[in-house]
Amino acid sequence: GWMRPMPPSHRTGKRISIVGSGPAGLAAADQLNKKGHEVTVYERADRVGGLMMYGVPNMKTDKVDVVQRRVEIMRQEGVRFICGNAGNIGGVQAGMMGDTLGVGPSAQQLLNGSDAVLLAVGATVGRDMQAIPGRDLQGIHMAMDYLTGNTKALLDGGVVGKGWRRWWGTGRTDPSEP
Repeated sequence: GWMRPMPPSHRTGKRISIVGSGPAGLAAADQLNKKGHEVTVYERADRVGGLMMYGVPNMKTDKVDVVQRRVEIMRQEGVRFICGNAGNIGGVQAGMMGDTLGVGPSAQQLLNGSDAVLLAVGATVGRDMQAIPGRDLQGIHMAMDYLTGNTKALLDGGVVGKGWRRWWGTGRTDPSEP
C-alpha cells in the first residue's frame, strides 16, 4: 500500500483518551497523535472500527484490507487501542450479541488519568419500529444485530454458511451448539 507509518517527531506529554473507535474516534485519534499527544482509544467491541467495522456490510468495505490495515498503521504510529472488556468504560454491560462485556476504567478514572477525554460513541442501538406492519414477522431483525453477527462470523471463522444463518438470532454463543 501507499500509506506508511509516520510517528510524530516529538511527544507533548499530554494524554488523550477517546471513547469509541468509529470513524469520528479514529479520525480524532489520528489527528491528535500527529500533534504529538499520547492517544488511547477505548472500544467496548472486540475490534476497532465501530460503524465501519460492524455497521457497514462486508460487500461495501473490506474490513481487513481497509479498516484493520489503517488501524495497524495508527498502532505503529503510537496510538494505543484497548478493546473488549478492558475498553468498556463504566462497568458491566450487555453486548450486542447477548454476551456480557467486562469492566474497563470508570468515567472518573478516565478523567483523572487524562488531560482530555473525547466521547465519540456511536449509535449501536437501533430504533425498533414495532408499529410498522410486518415488523413482528419471522426473519425481520434489527440491522446492527445482523451486521455485527455477520461480520464477526466472517472475521472470526471466515465462513457465513447456512449454520450461521440459523444460529445468529438464537442468542447462543456457538453456532455448532444444537
